[in-house]
Amino acid sequence: MKPSKISLSGVGRIWGTRVALSDIDLTIESGERIALIGPSGSGKTTLLRLLMASLRASRGSVCVNGISVAEMTPSQIREHRRRCGLVDQGMQVIPRMTVHDNVIAGRVASWPWWKTLASSVVAFDRNDVHALLADVGLQDRQWDLADELSGGQKQRVSIARALAGEPMLILADEPTAALDPTTASEGIDLLVKESEKRRATLIISTHRVTHVIDSVDRVLGLREGKLVLDKPSADTKPSDLDMLYAGSTERA
Repeated sequence: MKPSKISLSGVGRIWGTRVALSDIDLTIESGERIALIGPSGSGKTTLLRLLMASLRASRGSVCVNGISVAEMTPSQIREHRRRCGLVDQGMQVIPRMTVHDNVIAGRVASWPWWKTLASSVVAFDRNDVHALLADVGLQDRQWDLADELSGGQKQRVSIARALAGEPMLILADEPTAALDPTTASEGIDLLVKESEKRRATLIISTHRVTHVIDSVDRVLGLREGKLVLDKPSADTKPSDLDMLYAGSTERA
């Protein structure tokens, strides 16, 4: 599968009269590990949605491997979205479904209609799901109901589901927001390990800067819809974070 290089040029996004993003110029190379940080309302989730083409820019251009999202055919859009794995803060784990069914949901977008329909009575790809669950340390819970799991285990199911579609771009939107510090750090470590294993690009949006900064290559900082920080993680200083979070109590 061809890796994705994503470029944004002069990108803005407006919701009604509110400017969510403004004049974003950014290139994300294949295989990068990036922390996307900034106060609430700074535009992090909007940027992630633009990257996975679930949202269109109000101005400027978003290109995937040199092709503008605005000029893509519907099938090209679907293919790009299929190559994206999303882990969000709600984890979106369905409690009364088995762990297997929660994970296999990550493949449904690439299935023919008949297989999607049959999956309600047939457990497809059992061995593949077992291997994914082994990667996240849950190989013994494949047939348990999701509501029998702890918060940290549900997060691991969410990560396994994101990996099920073999993504080349993994987008994690506040994936540790509801977790304690120890479990949050374990989740970050797992995302980094699995992205490296698959040579996938990883972007983690988070307030928990201290949990992620040593695990990534690059730090992007948004404030009031503008990209105000773009540095290698090794060069990111406390003063940069102080500037980014000035007046905010969210930084952790």
